[in-house]
Amino acid sequence: MKKSFTLIVAGLFLLIVFVGFRGFVSTVSLNQATEHSNDFDAEDEGPTSVGETKVPEVEQQASNTPTPITMEKDKFQVTLSLQVKVHFIDVGQGDAILIETPSKNVLIDGGDRGSIVVEYLKEQGVNNLDLVIGTHPHADHIGGLIDVLQSIPVKEVIDPGIVHTTKTFEDYLTLIDAKDITFTVGRAGMVRDFGDGVNMFIVHPSSVNNSSINDASIVVRMTFGQVSFMFTGDVENEEEILRREYDLESTILKVGHHGSKTSTGSSFLDAINPEVAVIMVGKGNRYGHPHLETLVRLANSNVDIYRTDIHGTVIITTNGQTFEVNQKQPYQYNPPKIPEPSPEPASLAIQTININTASLEELQGIIHIGPVRAQQIINLRPFTSVDELTKVTGIGPVRLEDIKQESKVSIY
Repeated sequence: MKKSFTLIVAGLFLLIVFVGFRGFVSTVSLNQATEHSNDFDAEDEGPTSVGETKVPEVEQQASNTPTPITMEKDKFQVTLSLQVKVHFIDVGQGDAILIETPSKNVLIDGGDRGSIVVEYLKEQGVNNLDLVIGTHPHADHIGGLIDVLQSIPVKEVIDPGIVHTTKTFEDYLTLIDAKDITFTVGRAGMVRDFGDGVNMFIVHPSSVNNSSINDASIVVRMTFGQVSFMFTGDVENEEEILRREYDLESTILKVGHHGSKTSTGSSFLDAINPEVAVIMVGKGNRYGHPHLETLVRLANSNVDIYRTDIHGTVIITTNGQTFEVNQKQPYQYNPPKIPEPSPEPASLAIQTININTASLEELQGIIHIGPVRAQQIINLRPFTSVDELTKVTGIGPVRLEDIKQESKVSIY
């Protein structure tokens, strides 16, 4: 009995010692935690001390340039910054550009292979689009948007408002209406504020007419801090843009009309003064894009060139101060610096064919025009634009583009 009592007393003593020790440790831990928490709680007391590093409060800058914040303690480092990512998606001979801002998703055009675009968007985790811009109604720009509109929720579509008679364009408009998507006609001077210092400004068109669908292209300049992008669709009449005297200078240029010689003229290129040019073009395309003349102008301007037919999808990421391209090396093209060729004598220049006055035989000098189509052209006269040749049996968008590229047709 005495032995049992002794064991009970000893056990109680050990329990008291253990509980006392736990209480002491808890008190020390709580005091240490309180001391460390004081390092981060004084949010309204000016600069905050983190170890030996001072982290100043972030001031709102007028330029909206994102300010990286770095916090260090020993080897622990966290960098807070905003990024914009622009994806020039490889869709072959066409345009499809995804823009990811910190809070918005924007798609400019969809090529003519919508399944590729939809799959790419899903791979990037894009489940909705705040804005879609259809630069102009040619199939290699809006054809793929039909799959996009069917597969992904879209809040708004901006379109130049030019009429086109293809089934692709009709299906595109019908789908926008059926899904009750906000439809806006884009005009020069319009601004979209995407928040976080990202702004988009429409520089073209101010109006449209049916004489040239390419020249109805919506052209937009996007700015984020010190980095800017110019997206040009297939615009060719760049002089009209230059006359508006907008600020066009841009860090990155999406080269117009897949690198055609009819776009990216010297004056326009000088006004933009880009560091990087992206050409969206299909490998081995039948138009010969990009044309040698365009490559010469870009190379002589010391612009880094990236091509989707060579590099695949090109992704440019920027924090508003610097930018990175996902491709290691730009396309290397080193042409001799030679002056622009002088105009050919009138006798050697390409003779144009006025489709409103040409004879049956003369009309057959135009690509894709044989005796039957030549007679249809005569029966359908007068024409007010080259695009009206689609009224002729067998001339669709593809053959019409070939006729335009040949540059033989005139109307007067």
